[in-house]
Amino acid sequence: MPHDNSPSASASVIICTYNRCESLGLTLESLCRLDTPRGFAWELIVVDNNSNDATKQVCERFAAKLPVRYFFEARLGKSTALNRGIAESAGDLILFTDDDINVDKHWLLAIADGAKRHPAAVFFGGKVLPDWEAPPPKWVIENLDWLHINVHVDKGQTEAPIKDFLKSGDMPFFVGANMACRKEVFRSGLSFREDIGPAGSDHSMSGNLRGEEIDLEERLLAMQAVGIYLPSAVVYHRHPAHRQTERYVRKYYFGGGVAEIRRSQQCPVGRYWFGAPRYLWKRLAVNSAKYVLTRPWAQSRTWLSAEKAMASTWGAITECRRLSSHDVAGN
Repeated sequence: MPHDNSPSASASVIICTYNRCESLGLTLESLCRLDTPRGFAWELIVVDNNSNDATKQVCERFAAKLPVRYFFEARLGKSTALNRGIAESAGDLILFTDDDINVDKHWLLAIADGAKRHPAAVFFGGKVLPDWEAPPPKWVIENLDWLHINVHVDKGQTEAPIKDFLKSGDMPFFVGANMACRKEVFRSGLSFREDIGPAGSDHSMSGNLRGEEIDLEERLLAMQAVGIYLPSAVVYHRHPAHRQTERYVRKYYFGGGVAEIRRSQQCPVGRYWFGAPRYLWKRLAVNSAKYVLTRPWAQSRTWLSAEKAMASTWGAITECRRLSSHDVAGN
């Protein structure tokens, strides 16, 4: 995509939040400790996504410490809130993080410096390291390299274009807890798709319809946009105890299955059984049986992989059945 090669002179940090005022307060406290580039203007935009707790009061409490601007977005959905924050932003560089993050004090400086040193790049991302609320179970630790229920991004200490990770087969995408885009990305007409992304609490199924940032990055890469991994841009994700359970694994990957079908905007082709492709039903049966048979005795990677596949396949089936029912109703 075209780029004017001018360095960013200002930044907008966007946080979208829903009913997590206490966690938000911890995040804002960490932002108070930021080192900021000299002469660099920045603002903090908090988009309250229809919360009914003390989110607004928490933002008001930090008004004297941070350049915070508060907005209330009644339409539920993180992508909707993100698009609202972008529309309200004034910075040349848009930084995204979450309400369960502690930022390293050099975070803003690292991204601003990276954007200045890579004028041809239009999006950026850095490390997301764990901050455990309680010691996780053994099976979580054994599978941190691929189990996405705990946000974890660490591609080493080498600054590199995202295409280098694509070549190596590594998961290349930056996550919403630590990514940035130049404002021009959104002036060109791109936005977060509002039919994917969390909506509400992560205790609910709709709160686990993730993938909005991956979808955006896929579209940027398809446009030949340059993305840069910045290892010096570090944040710490607070991993709550309720996410270290098998129940949450199933919710998380169920949402991933739904989001995968939505991102493709159509169900896979093939022979259908009960509103979904036959091969999905077979995959569900195989992985359900594998999970039941291996859970009591096998290594965690074996049964957890089956549980992940079981949950994501059921999510894909559920979304295909929903789309099929709409097609029937439309006819």
